[in-house]
Amino acid sequence: MLSPQAQKILYDYLNLPFTGITGVRCPYFNNARLKQRAQLKVLTGKGKPEEIVEEAKIISLQYHAGLFDKGGHCCLHNEHTGEKVTPEQIRKFLVDHNLGVECSGFVTQILRAHFKETKNIDIARKFFIVSPKRFLRWLISKIRPIENIGVRIWANDLNTKKINWQEVEAGDVIVILEVSIPTKHNHILLITENNNGVIKYAHARAWSSEGKYGHGVAEGVIRITHPAGGLLDQEWEELGKVGVGNETFAEAKSAKVLETRRANLDF
Repeated sequence: MLSPQAQKILYDYLNLPFTGITGVRCPYFNNARLKQRAQLKVLTGKGKPEEIVEEAKIISLQYHAGLFDKGGHCCLHNEHTGEKVTPEQIRKFLVDHNLGVECSGFVTQILRAHFKETKNIDIARKFFIVSPKRFLRWLISKIRPIENIGVRIWANDLNTKKINWQEVEAGDVIVILEVSIPTKHNHILLITENNNGVIKYAHARAWSSEGKYGHGVAEGVIRITHPAGGLLDQEWEELGKVGVGNETFAEAKSAKVLETRRANLDF
């Protein structure tokens, strides 16, 4: 299983640690769409849950949104509308201000904690990101490793090795490259458990069916129904949806590359 600290980070993404309100699931945010550089990692979709919370408080006070008091506690009622503040209202605020986490940032933050706790290895510092021959990019990657670890870094044979999908365990990943729907992109899932014929995963994603505010960190399962088949021959379920109704499965099915990988810790 994931280490205790890694489990806590996962839980906090699913329930952002706001003071005075519960049930705020972290939205999805990918900075690549805005093409902003040299930002704090929390503003690029790479932040930890507590960093997202703190940035939300700062923005709320800066723009007088009335969602948090100066002590960082969630207000019982919005000072502008007088209405009770709900988790949905906080999520909408996060989305409107580009606060959330993207898939590789989510996986990297959790597995960085996992391997620090279990192996005393900081994968963010050990992963190969760019060749020293490209000195400026290499230097930036050393100063800001989290911000520079994307899905293709996880798919690099120098950092991870391909394994049989039936052998996956907590801490492994599913890499999905060159997805063709709804637009071309890469994606990554974190394996959290493989037990009794069920593989559990978690990821940060944005389903097209969920609109502007419904996306975010989610969990799903892959039930092993055809052991002799491939990963796509199994039953994928997320949010009660299976088959192509499960957009995660549909994306995996449309991808050019679908691999199960394990971090190579022989640095």
